[in-house]
Amino acid sequence: MVDVIVIGSTSEFLRNAIITKAGPQVQAEFNVLNKNSQKAGVTSNGTLPCKKILFIPSKVDSSNSSFLQTSLSEFVSTAITYVSDNGYKTLAFPSVGCGKLGFDPSIIAKYMIDETHVQLINNTSNIDVSFILLSSQQNVYDAFVKHLNTIQTHSKNLSKQNPKNKTNHHSKIPYEEKIIEITLISSNVNYLTKCKNDILELSHLYLFKTRLTDKHDMIDWSQNTINQYYDYCLKQHVIPTLDFDTLSLELVGPKDAVHEAEKCFYELTTETLKQARIHAVSRGVIWSVETTPNSDTWEQYSFKLNGVIEDAYLKKLPHIDFVNDKQEKYQVVLSKMEEHHETNIRHIRRKVVDSLLPDTWEPSDQNYKRVPLQSSSKEYQDVLQKFNTTMNNQYTQIIKIERIQNERWYKQYAAHRDEYKKRYGQLDERLLFHGCLDTSANQIVQECFNRSFAGVNGVVYGCGVYFHSYANYSHSYAKPSSLGERTMFLARVLIGRTCQGNPSMKVPPAGYDTTTDGQNIFVVYHDAGAYADHLIMYK
Repeated sequence: MVDVIVIGSTSEFLRNAIITKAGPQVQAEFNVLNKNSQKAGVTSNGTLPCKKILFIPSKVDSSNSSFLQTSLSEFVSTAITYVSDNGYKTLAFPSVGCGKLGFDPSIIAKYMIDETHVQLINNTSNIDVSFILLSSQQNVYDAFVKHLNTIQTHSKNLSKQNPKNKTNHHSKIPYEEKIIEITLISSNVNYLTKCKNDILELSHLYLFKTRLTDKHDMIDWSQNTINQYYDYCLKQHVIPTLDFDTLSLELVGPKDAVHEAEKCFYELTTETLKQARIHAVSRGVIWSVETTPNSDTWEQYSFKLNGVIEDAYLKKLPHIDFVNDKQEKYQVVLSKMEEHHETNIRHIRRKVVDSLLPDTWEPSDQNYKRVPLQSSSKEYQDVLQKFNTTMNNQYTQIIKIERIQNERWYKQYAAHRDEYKKRYGQLDERLLFHGCLDTSANQIVQECFNRSFAGVNGVVYGCGVYFHSYANYSHSYAKPSSLGERTMFLARVLIGRTCQGNPSMKVPPAGYDTTTDGQNIFVVYHDAGAYADHLIMYK
């Protein structure tokens, strides 16, 4: 992820591709900017992994190559000035003019990289610049890498020739350096051997190795935490080796980077233990807040916030602060059992849930558990039968069906269900399907269908989590993994009062619980409004 993506606003092909990927909000913002097409303009990121998209008019013209260097210099300097002035740290450029205009990539690389080099040396901000190149344009990639190497070599030679004039200016022009191949050529084999040994000795001189042992806390790490740690280490040019058999960690890399990676390990371990405590203490406890002051109508806090409040309650803290989905600041005053937001004060309550867990569940002391079902069991056959109602002959193999046992989530759902019974008398609870990526399935099992999944499958009927009556519809959202495996949940969903949804709905209208297409699609907005009973894995 970078802070700012730079696009030539007059580069029709690339511009349209980026805007399409970013979504309709960016298209609308660009249409406003385009009214003054001769000036640079900024839009939001839309769905792209950045903070801003900077559109700069590119005056590059295939009929006027003499103007090329001036145009590219202005393009680069405008972008870097914007990033520096607005406090951003990273930006990404495209290769301007290497597509339909057909300029020599080596010329484009020289002009863009040289101007970037000058700007970074003269700029006091520490900015990382990336050049994003198409994988299909190998000649463009080669040209950029070749010129980057020329700049680095030239800088080193200047330092050797003028040691007295050496400055402390540092610039970063990152590019991919996963493997470096060095070819040694000599007529004397002894010289080759000595040179090879000198290179190896030099490389080892700059490497630092440390080994941490008896790290039992690693056992509590989730796969997401492991991935997060590996990503951090590799960005620091540190190679981590986690050994869960010996409970040890080995780190190899530059000395300072290894120390930072070790520090990150302890920070992640502390956070993991904190989350484990929050999961444990919040089992069987529901925290709710009045929907309006003195109404005696209650709404549960989110799945995550419920645990945070209970943890603070057991620690006897006087209050805790939090920010809701709308970025509004709230304070829960535990000493008064109140929630404060600006001048509004609402009562809160703590309820110990004594709902019995399903009889089919296996005993467990874990926060969550995935239990593979025997294909001969009635539970397995019931799930399969509902799946086959619309999916028969549309798949080749059922890999497995798992029962999801998440005690904290189930108890919150059960409390929500009890509230619906009390409110409406008659309960509308349905078994509905939800298709997703296998990576999302792991997160859902641990953390429920929370707000981070809202809008993932579209927002046509509201910005919540989508469920459908028929598996063949949800199948289109169960994208195959690299092994061709798909995942689909069969979930219990509380419908309550429902109404026709539309894309503008962030929450249901007052007096309603869910939104719908009027037939088989239902959109849920509350963490405890659905519970994932089973996970079906198939091909």
